[in-house]
Amino acid sequence: MKTLTFQVSDEVYEACQQIAAKYGRTEEAVVLEWLVRRISKPRPKLTDEESRAAWERLLQHAGAVSSGDPRSADNDRIDADLAREYGNAHEEEN
Repeated sequence: MKTLTFQVSDEVYEACQQIAAKYGRTEEAVVLEWLVRRISKPRPKLTDEESRAAWERLLQHAGAVSSGDPRSADNDRIDADLAREYGNAHEEEN
C-alpha cells in the first residue's frame, strides 16, 4: 500500500468537507472513494489513429511553460533539492 499527499484549493477542500459531513465520512475517504470509482471504469480502446491524434494534441503543450531556469530539469540538482528538503525538519525557530 502507498500513501499520496497533495494540496488542493480551499474550494475543493470545503467541497470535500461538505460531502464528508453529509455522509459521516472523512475527507480522505470521500476522495479515495471518488478516485477508486474514477479509475475502475474501463477506458474505451482507441484505434491507432485516435491514439496518434491524442498524442499529437498532448505534444502541442510540450514546452508551453518555462520556469525561467535553464537547469530546472537537472535531475542531480532536483535530487539534491529533495534530499535537502527531506532532511529539513521545518522546525520554527523562536
